[in-house]
Amino acid sequence: MLFVREQKENRSCLYQAHVWFTEHSHQCGCFTTLKAAEHWANWLQKEIVTRDLFKAIHNRSGQ
Repeated sequence: MLFVREQKENRSCLYQAHVWFTEHSHQCGCFTTLKAAEHWANWLQKEIVTRDLFKAIHNRSGQ
């Protein structure tokens, strides 16, 4: 799951991006633009899914 929210409390962190999955740590990043926050969150989500997929394929082939 991922979401990006605007933040007004901290001027150096205008947008917070959050990414988390079951059995993975919650990842959070601060960004100055909405586009950068969305790009990072989408990239990280794809990276996690890809790694899990390769890990599952590797584990299945090792049986």
